[in-house]
Amino acid sequence: MSAKSKDAPPTALAKKDETAADASQTETLPPPPPPIFIQGLSILSPRQKNSSSASTSSPAALEVALPPLRPEEPVASLRGALSEVLGFAHLTNYRLVVERLNNSNDTAANNGSGKKQQQPEIWSPFTLRNAQVTISPLLKSLEAGEALPPECRTGAEAEKAAAVAKEKEEEELVLDEYGDLSILLPLLQSTELASSESTDNGNGANAASPEKKIILNATNQIAIRVVLEKYDVASTRDHMMRVRQLLEGNAPYVTSLVGEEEELATEAEAEDGNAGEVVKVEDEKTNGTSDKSLADGDGKKDEEETEEEKLLKKEAIAASLPSFDSNYDLLFDKATKGGDLANFYYLACGEELALQKLAEEKNGGGSQKKKNGKKSKNAIDDDWLEVEANNDQEKNKKKGTNGGGGGRNKKKVKNDKSSNATNNNNGTEHNPISNITNQSTLVEVEQALYTLNETTNVSSTTKIHLSGYHPPPNHRRILGDLAYLEATMPDGTIVPITAFPSGFYVNGSTPTKFDPTPALKGNKDACYSHALLDCLLQKSKSLRAAWQASLSAAKQRSALLRRLSLREDALANLHRPAVSPFDNNASGPAAASNGMMGLLLMSASSPTTFVPKLDNMLTRPTWLVPLPSVESGEMLGAKQQTYHHDKLHSYSESRAEEELTNVFGMDVRGGGLRDWNEELQTAREMGVELYGERIERARLVHKVLCDFSEASLAGVRAIISGYILPMNPNEPARSHVYLHNNIFFSRAVDSGLDTFKIIQGDAAARKSASRDASNMGVLHRLDIPGLHTLATVLVEYMGSRIVCQSVVPGILHGEKSHSLLYGAVETLSALQCDEEMHTLLEASLGEGCMVATRKIPAHPLTEERMDVIKKYRITPLGMDGNVEEKAEEETEDDKDKMIQVCGPMEMKGILGSDKRKYVLDCTRLTPRDANWVSKSDGGTGHWEDQVQTSKSASVGKGAKKSQKKQLVPATLEDDEWVVCVLRPELVTNFAEMKIGKYLKEVAAKNNKDKKEKSKEELEESSAKDEKEDKESASKDKKEKESSSAETEAVESKKESSSSPLGKVEEEYIKSLRYNVNVFLPYTRSVESMDKDEHAKLKQDEEEAREMARHLWDTVLPNLTKEIRSSSGNGLQLPADGRSLTELIHQRGINCRYIGRLAELARKEELVDVIDFEKASSDVDNTDKAAAKKDKAPRFRMPVCWLELLECEMVARASKHVLDSYMLEQGGGTSTAQPAAQTIASFLSAAMSVGEESAAETERRTTSDSNNGNVLDQEEMNALTLFDGAGNGDADASPIRGREEIWADIEREIGRRYRYTLSLYPTTATSSKKDHGGESRAMYTPLLRRICQRSGIRLVAKHYDFGKKCVCGSSNGNLTTSYPVAPTDILDILPLVKHAASVSGETFAPASFNGNNAGGSGSSSLHVLLSDAKTMYEVGHANLNNGNFAVTLDYAQEAAAMYQRILDSPVHPQISKCLKLTAIAHYHRDEPELALAAASKYLAVAISLSGFDSAEVLNAHMTMADILLGTGRISEGVKHLRAAQFLMEFMAGPNYAGISSTYYRMGSHYYDAGKLEDALRFYELASSKRSEDRMFDCLIARNSAGVLARLGQFKPAFEYEKKAFELYVTFLGEEHDATKACSNTLIQLMKLAVEQGKRSKIQEKELMKENAADAVAEQIRADEEA
Repeated sequence: MSAKSKDAPPTALAKKDETAADASQTETLPPPPPPIFIQGLSILSPRQKNSSSASTSSPAALEVALPPLRPEEPVASLRGALSEVLGFAHLTNYRLVVERLNNSNDTAANNGSGKKQQQPEIWSPFTLRNAQVTISPLLKSLEAGEALPPECRTGAEAEKAAAVAKEKEEEELVLDEYGDLSILLPLLQSTELASSESTDNGNGANAASPEKKIILNATNQIAIRVVLEKYDVASTRDHMMRVRQLLEGNAPYVTSLVGEEEELATEAEAEDGNAGEVVKVEDEKTNGTSDKSLADGDGKKDEEETEEEKLLKKEAIAASLPSFDSNYDLLFDKATKGGDLANFYYLACGEELALQKLAEEKNGGGSQKKKNGKKSKNAIDDDWLEVEANNDQEKNKKKGTNGGGGGRNKKKVKNDKSSNATNNNNGTEHNPISNITNQSTLVEVEQALYTLNETTNVSSTTKIHLSGYHPPPNHRRILGDLAYLEATMPDGTIVPITAFPSGFYVNGSTPTKFDPTPALKGNKDACYSHALLDCLLQKSKSLRAAWQASLSAAKQRSALLRRLSLREDALANLHRPAVSPFDNNASGPAAASNGMMGLLLMSASSPTTFVPKLDNMLTRPTWLVPLPSVESGEMLGAKQQTYHHDKLHSYSESRAEEELTNVFGMDVRGGGLRDWNEELQTAREMGVELYGERIERARLVHKVLCDFSEASLAGVRAIISGYILPMNPNEPARSHVYLHNNIFFSRAVDSGLDTFKIIQGDAAARKSASRDASNMGVLHRLDIPGLHTLATVLVEYMGSRIVCQSVVPGILHGEKSHSLLYGAVETLSALQCDEEMHTLLEASLGEGCMVATRKIPAHPLTEERMDVIKKYRITPLGMDGNVEEKAEEETEDDKDKMIQVCGPMEMKGILGSDKRKYVLDCTRLTPRDANWVSKSDGGTGHWEDQVQTSKSASVGKGAKKSQKKQLVPATLEDDEWVVCVLRPELVTNFAEMKIGKYLKEVAAKNNKDKKEKSKEELEESSAKDEKEDKESASKDKKEKESSSAETEAVESKKESSSSPLGKVEEEYIKSLRYNVNVFLPYTRSVESMDKDEHAKLKQDEEEAREMARHLWDTVLPNLTKEIRSSSGNGLQLPADGRSLTELIHQRGINCRYIGRLAELARKEELVDVIDFEKASSDVDNTDKAAAKKDKAPRFRMPVCWLELLECEMVARASKHVLDSYMLEQGGGTSTAQPAAQTIASFLSAAMSVGEESAAETERRTTSDSNNGNVLDQEEMNALTLFDGAGNGDADASPIRGREEIWADIEREIGRRYRYTLSLYPTTATSSKKDHGGESRAMYTPLLRRICQRSGIRLVAKHYDFGKKCVCGSSNGNLTTSYPVAPTDILDILPLVKHAASVSGETFAPASFNGNNAGGSGSSSLHVLLSDAKTMYEVGHANLNNGNFAVTLDYAQEAAAMYQRILDSPVHPQISKCLKLTAIAHYHRDEPELALAAASKYLAVAISLSGFDSAEVLNAHMTMADILLGTGRISEGVKHLRAAQFLMEFMAGPNYAGISSTYYRMGSHYYDAGKLEDALRFYELASSKRSEDRMFDCLIARNSAGVLARLGQFKPAFEYEKKAFELYVTFLGEEHDATKACSNTLIQLMKLAVEQGKRSKIQEKELMKENAADAVAEQIRADEEA
């Protein structure tokens, strides 16, 4: 299915999928037509004026051959491809025209595809004076009378029109930049299509077969010619920006857009109809022979292998496995406990062996790689490259064999000629890659890239900017001058340039003299060219030399990167830039192939400032940033400790100019502001009947939402920087609203008393804004016709949360342009309820979200609340007091009026000026959580009861204990809890539970009725037998009546069963709809107005309490039990806070219940401690085995669960506390104080156990200063003039100490989670350790979560965690906090939440600079295409059923749908499809295809969430399972080690899955015969806590087996004895495993005794020998004496 749809044209694909749901129609449909390819096209160099009569010295025309293209190929992609081609990359203002070739005159067509023409000079000869420069054809329509029809013209106009018409007939065909190549089909179809069909028919093949391809050959018929066009002022500026990009290290390197001759041969085979067979043969070869570990060269089976072959195979596996020194840190304690984050990216990618090699080289131990032709034992073979020509040719012989799964892109193949040219034209003395071999290390490879990138970067010595004489004066502007430029050449010469419509020339201006005319009035010295770069190259010899070197370096860099791509997998391609020691190794041109508009509008990552290289590859910025080394090529050393600011930023006039001209997301060139709302609503209203329509609709909706997200982020940056004035500047800053780029910006704060709302307070307003965005996302995903929502984005930055929304049409132009249909805007106004709007909401919210319709007062607020509002209400200026009195009179008249609402009462429905109905302020779609409502207001009272219980339990345990319990508030009186609602998953599960219970009751009732009916029939039959003779006539009558009644019952039953649900069931389901307006404060009671509604309200409140009780009494304990038995039920425990959040949300649990889950976990751990103590007190004998079995259950509570819960609580509370600190300092505005000091002090306090004294600080700083590790106070003060002033100039901003910071964190945890920490040392004296004496505080995971949730970017270096800290001082200067210094804070990122994101997505980090690949973090938007979702779900269902072939089809088709919409493989849904594909391939015994899919899955997961996430952990485990399952042990061990590190790094050393991974490692080393290493891993597995005690038996038995093979029988006996005791305890003595263990124990005991006897005998013999030797030595000494 997927293979066919991949090659099918869009129309055929749409036609096929539109009828896919109807099986009867699918069988009658004809197969889709074959795809069409245009072959033989080429792009010719710019047209010249007199090419036919040119002299012999004129250069030959350049021709760039194109690969076979589809007619649907956009023309913009051709322009994007030309932007990387030598000779075309510096051109910006041109058009592409179709030119018919004449073989006798046009020699370019006969040059051969892809041939490189020799150029006499480095500049292009096709842009000089002989170049034909014309105006755009679109401007010809400005001629007078152009639009008049011919019959309306007379005389001279008619003659002119006829001449114009004749000229148009002869005019060339222009390719529309926004069109495609389908315009070429009429020029080729008449000649080639018929011949192609006849050829196919002659061969007997079906032309409509999906494997067939129709090839239209354009060779010697048509070509695409570049025609230069004249400039205007804007295009001149764009051209200058393009030249800057080329000089900033983006020199072109491509000479051909086609691959090698094998590619053309493959296309020729496809033309003959053999493409399908070729692919099939390649797949077979890939699956059968690519992995020699699966089968030997002769294809023999494992059982047919000889013992010698098995031994050789085992030795090969053992040699490939890495060996670790005895003192090597296998547990990653330095990184996970000690805070050494410098090597994070090595360990996260499993490259610890490369890290060892670097450490050896740094210490001088790696200088000798080889000795006597052999490698040393500890040398690591870093096969980064394979430069032998025969290997390269072997890799490129076939298409699609580079890693499996469809092969490499053609872009990698097209660089072959450039690399060959590089090797041929450049000597080894100037070629940095000449010394790169297959033994080259990562440092050597990166050193070569660094040298090449430095050479390609000409912008450091060449500056191009606008001249001081710009813009041209009026008298020069009318002469044609467009702009004046100045260019500084590498030799320091300043070249003045005049730009005019035809190009550029050198003028005679100087800094003191204005002379825009050509220099010296001579054509030669003026150096005219249509391209600015060619003009400068003619003028400056130094620039020619630098540009020649840049071009050569670009070719060499291309060759090096291509070879790296052939050797490295997807993970290595991400790992190498992450650990590169050089700051400019971005590896390639900054401009992507997005068309010319993309090249001009995007801001390339300039090498003049430090930008983390990972930001260009990941969709979201990472929290841990690897810094480049300040020492050239230093991989380890100074960068681990600190860095120098001046090394990461350099002088750049172009960067400053771009910042000054920043428009912050506005499309100035578009001619006007974008109407975001109209674009979004128009896209949503597109047709959905046909498949193609649904695809285009989803593409457009996704494009508009992504653009809106980026524009919102740019607008927020402009607001924070102070570039945009508020619409209400006379109001306080907290109330400021902004309108920029047709986006409405406002802060999520309490809006005051004038606006109708239920909540109050800034905390509640922030939470309400987030709820509103989430609910808008629900409505967006429901995709209900007629109900419109606004594009909404929340941006959180340094404590401020800004709401960005598209504008409702007409809402800013007065009340007459829009109308309120639902709800109320002002507090004193009555709620409105339009019937049509209410019907629409019932059909959407009522049916889609199960929201009930209820009656409420039109004025729902209480009189007391209204009095307060009237008292403090501010009357706007200019409003007459009579208007307010009139409003009050209307309020009195409508006081008891009742209206119907379906949704929250604060929700508003507005009819815009475009006649669309919009929904705003949808703050609730589920009822309020009754557990967070005080008992006096109708809540469940669970929290109050728990506080009372805790208080009573603390009596008599000391004042300190009771004082600590006061951190949890005694009441729930908090404005923020008003917005606490139940999770929709909980409400859905609760409704399903009630429906299931109802159906069981109905079934039980039906069974009971059936039994009673059968009993009655039996009694009647006996009575009828007795009276058979007397009442025969009446009996016949009764039988007829009963038969007719039964017939009617059967018919009625059939009628009821014909519908999915009966009326009774439908009414019951409708009764399950819940009221979302319960437990609301400040609302009136309806008891006096409508008693029925009051009764319904009480019933709704009881249902809400019932759901809350179900959550407290059932869901939370059940999850705790499930976690306890996770080892037995297969539940994978969450590895970090994000996966924890996803898990509890799936169960319907809000994050505010983390404290309750921690309490339950703490109780379970206490039970385990009690059981352990009881089990330890028992006597070791078999008589009490049964008692021990009862006291010590098999499964224990994972201790990592409590650690993870507390870590997440501290991280979330820290974010809120840190936000409050930021708001005190200005909230991220342009006038805010520097935040680095506050953040560094906060992180230092959070990562420590106490605060240093002055003496301790002095000793530490003296030692660190001598080592050069940190900046001392004088160096810190020299960084900036830090102004520590707070509210007044005399008051210093407070730098809080550790005690105060932790007190704020504990207070926030007690208020928000109603919990008291038990694992973290909140005070200097609170040392909290487990029963083993070790602290369970997880500092590294905590730092990671705080940075992720707060948007902090930290330097990847060594930090001292778990020690004492220094938080700084309030002396008005920048102080050195410890262990995190202010210089360790690289950036504070904005956090973005998109209302249209995928379900469950929350705030994600973004970048104001737009350096990351995902822009504003919009890569996780929901795709509005139900077809793709259905495809994935069906594929997943078939995987569970074992239909792996069907799973592959559906998964690949779903991924293709998503990628067609997104134009990128980086999306969570595509990641799921890749994982599904990998699993299906693995189960089908297709290891190479499974490995290729799993590798892509890992790369996409890293691109989405960074190197450290639960998804990446799962991807590493998937890769390990596939590799280990197919015999590639060494590669699988690499991914298994990466998974082990991520487990300990994210979840701490007590994570539940760590023990099993170490056991797997030991098993593989044991199978390979490396017994010592296997024993080490078994010992590590036993040192880790296992939740399943039977797993300890398995580890002990395997350890005993290894020790026995090593001849250590006594320790083997001890391990076997431990396993036997556990078996007896949990399985009993009669179990087979216990008996087998007992037999082994007996054998080991015998062997240990025998070994002990032999050792004693050997000791005696040794003593005798020593004594004899001593006697002999004495005799010898005596004789010598």
